[in-house]
Formats: sequence, C-alpha cells, structure tokens
Amino acid sequence: MIVSGPPVAVDVPPTLVHCLAGAAAAFADRPLLLDGATTVTHREFAELVEGAALRLAEEGLRPGDRLAVALRNGIDVAVAIYACARGGFVFVGLPTPLQAPQWRYLLEHSGARLVLASDEFLDRAREAGTPAAVRPVGDHLTGRREPWRAGVAPPVPEDVYAVVYTSGTTGRPKAAMLTQRLTMTVAGSYRDLLALTPDDRTAIHLPFYYVSGHVSQLTPFLLAGGSVVLQPRFTPAGLVQSVREDGVTVIDVVPAMFELLLREPGFTGAELPGLRAAYYGGAPMPARTVAALRERLPATALYEIYGMSETGGMITCLPDADVGRRTGTVGRPVPGVAVRVAGAAGEVGELAVRGPVVTPGYLGDEAATAAAITDGWLRTGDLARLHADGYVSLVGRAKDMISRGGVKVYPAELEALLASHPAVAEAAVFGVPDALAGEAVAVCVVAAAGQTVDATALRSYVRDRMAAHAVPRHVRVVEALPRNATGKVDKAALRRDVPPAVRAPPRPAHE
Repeated sequence: MIVSGPPVAVDVPPTLVHCLAGAAAAFADRPLLLDGATTVTHREFAELVEGAALRLAEEGLRPGDRLAVALRNGIDVAVAIYACARGGFVFVGLPTPLQAPQWRYLLEHSGARLVLASDEFLDRAREAGTPAAVRPVGDHLTGRREPWRAGVAPPVPEDVYAVVYTSGTTGRPKAAMLTQRLTMTVAGSYRDLLALTPDDRTAIHLPFYYVSGHVSQLTPFLLAGGSVVLQPRFTPAGLVQSVREDGVTVIDVVPAMFELLLREPGFTGAELPGLRAAYYGGAPMPARTVAALRERLPATALYEIYGMSETGGMITCLPDADVGRRTGTVGRPVPGVAVRVAGAAGEVGELAVRGPVVTPGYLGDEAATAAAITDGWLRTGDLARLHADGYVSLVGRAKDMISRGGVKVYPAELEALLASHPAVAEAAVFGVPDALAGEAVAVCVVAAAGQTVDATALRSYVRDRMAAHAVPRHVRVVEALPRNATGKVDKAALRRDVPPAVRAPPRPAHE
C-alpha cells in the first residue's frame, strides 16, 4: 500500500544560498540570530557567511572538501553550515558528547581536511589524531564581513553541503548526506505547516550537528524572515526564560523535554502568552503528556513530526487538530512525500519513503546506500501500519521487533499500552535472550509522580489487553530511561543492564 502527501510542490528557493541571498534582501535589517547580547541581522548573516567562505578557501578548502567543527550552538556554527553551502564545502558536525576515539572515527571516515574547535574542545580534537589540520575557531567564521557577491555561480539543488552522522546506539554511525534541495524542501514544509512570519522567533537548543538545529529551525525561520535565539544547551528553566524574555513564539523539543518543562512552574499559558506553537518528534509522546500540555498551554498548537536524519527529520506530520484525536499515529505524509508498506491497509511492514526529502545516500558507503535505497525508495527501518485514510502508525524498529516462539511483539504498541497505565510515566520495551522461546519481552518503566509500579499488576494489565505472548517476563522500574543526544531511548544500554541470570529464567510448566 502506498500513501502520498499532497502533490503540490513546496514553494521554496532551490538552494540554501538562494534562500540566504533572498532573506538578506527582503529582511535586511530584521534580526536573525540572537546570541546573548549579540544580534545579527539577515544581511549581516549573509555578509558573515560570505567572509567565512572566502576565509575557508584561503585555508585551502576546495569544493567537495569536508570541514569538521567542534562547537556548541552559537553564531560560529550557524555561519559554518551556510559557509559550506556557499563555498561548496561539506559540513561535518562533531557531536560534543563524544570522546576523542569516536571523533577519530568520524574524522577519518568523513575525510575532513580541516577541523575548527572552540577552546573547550580543542584538546579533544587534537587528541583524535587524524591527518586533518586542527585549528582554534578564532576568527575563521565570524572574523570577516564581506559584501554579497551576486556574480558568483550558485550551487545546484543536488549539491551535498553537509553530512549528519546517524544517532544509532549500535554499530558504526553512517553519514547521511544532506542536499540543498532536501533541506529547502523540509524548511518550506515547516514554514507552511507553522505559518511562520517575520514576527516569529524560536530558540535553538537542540544541537546543530544533527538535523534539528539548522534544518528544522534556522532555515525555516530564515526563509520566513523570522529570528532564532541560540542556546548552547537545553535546560528547562533556560528555555522557559527565553520564551518569556526573548519573545519566542515557537519551540522545537523532544517529548522527554516536555516532561521536564512541565515541572517548571512558569511553563504555563498565563506566563507565556506568546508561545503559539510547539513541534516535537524523535520519540512517541505519551497521552498523559499531551493532556498535561493542553491544560497548561491551552492556546499553544501542538505538531508531532516523524522523520529521520536521512529525510532531514521530516516524513509525516500530525497537526494540532489531530493530536489527542488520532493517538497512536504520526499523521500523514507531508507535501511531495510518499510512503509505502507492503501488503493491504492495516498490515504491518517496513515503512519506505520517497520524495525530495530523501538523502542521496551515505558518504563513502556504497553498500549501505544500496541496502537502504532502491528506485528512490528509502527503507526507514521502522515497522508501520498504513491506514486507509492515509495516517501512519509506527509499531517499532524492524531490528527491535521481538520474536517470542515465532510470534511477533511490536515494542511501540506495547510501550503505548504500558504508558496508558495510571502508575507509568514512560516505558521501554525490548527483547532479551530466552532459552526456550528465543526471545523474552523485557520492559523498563518510569513510575508516574507519586505512584508505585507493581510488576504483577502491570503484567495483568497487559494480559487483559493484548495477546499472551506480549506479557512482559521481565519488569524493571528505573528512575529515568537512558537517551542519546536526540532524545531517543538507548535500548542497547537497557539490554546491557539486564543481568545474564535474568535473561533466561525457568519457565512455568503452564506457559
């Protein structure tokens, strides 16, 4: 079954460079970047990008060369991304939580020619020990402002300007290539979905080395003539303060961040009347969290986004009118995007996606590209159901599917059920080895505030609502679920924490 989004193409400039030049002309003196006491207008940003592109060329970078940066969110990294798009270079962001050996792999794999690092990360970059030249960021990116050179040939939409290393928790990360067309398509979808205007402002606290910072926030707001507040990291109090004091109208978070924000007494509609929209993705949103947000922020529209690094973070959207009404789905495909699952409506299969948001492949890995993309269709690795009305329901990762005695258990479905229990705030479901059935169902749950989780009662709750093979054999209550930098639950870490003796317990004779 194939489901397509609206066929109308998103109306956007063909490349980031065209977008930047257009914004500099149309919104010249309007603020774009706010970083502490520093404000950069749209025109000044274009001039900084022009200066950085020239400076990087003077450092020896040529079109196609990779520039790696080790920087927290700020003006420098924003300029670096657009300077790569302008100069024909390829941006490689080094995730700041990683250590030198992990950076070494990313630098060697990407073939980076130059590494720019802030003082905080300079020693780590040098310790990585690659052939790339390592320099302090200094004034490489923000030391020059040059008039925009209108006569320079712009890039083409298919040009790759950045790679994003996938945030998987197992195996070596792959470098998904981002093209100018991909990012502009996603940016246009966000602009239209959120009805962004020059009066809108967002706070970027999600890291620029993934797609969140510049694909889903900076570029859409640049396209609309809006502005962004740059934050080096996420803190609940810091985001609430920025919404209140900086005039932020739209926020982008992952569901786990909402849980922290809801603990802030100032995170209310009365305190934050200007917050008109919030969009989120990366993990399922518990129904109880949606209900709490509706109560605390009744005038704030909610948008659930489903995507992956290989699609610039966007495939489907569940708009505000459907949030809470179509629980268990991630909405329908965005304009120009098609998804498919083998089989009839409602049957489970691996979800594939096609359209201008799909990466051309993985840098330096033809085998991985061939395995993931066939005839323009990208295998997402997610198991899903497509409904007759076009909505998509995710049931888990293909690699996370649990096979218990040959019968399949889909983690996302069981997680949604567990999260509906009054005593459970969050749940993670995964398989562990079982001597007789091959795999057993294990769950880690976080108790809701003021509640106690009883494992026997939880099993009964599942048994009454799902097939017997979905009843968890192992139940563990934890303070919090481990997550990676993009907010996804690290199930590999949870599996490692299951004691070997617990993995294959004696089975009762009646089962």
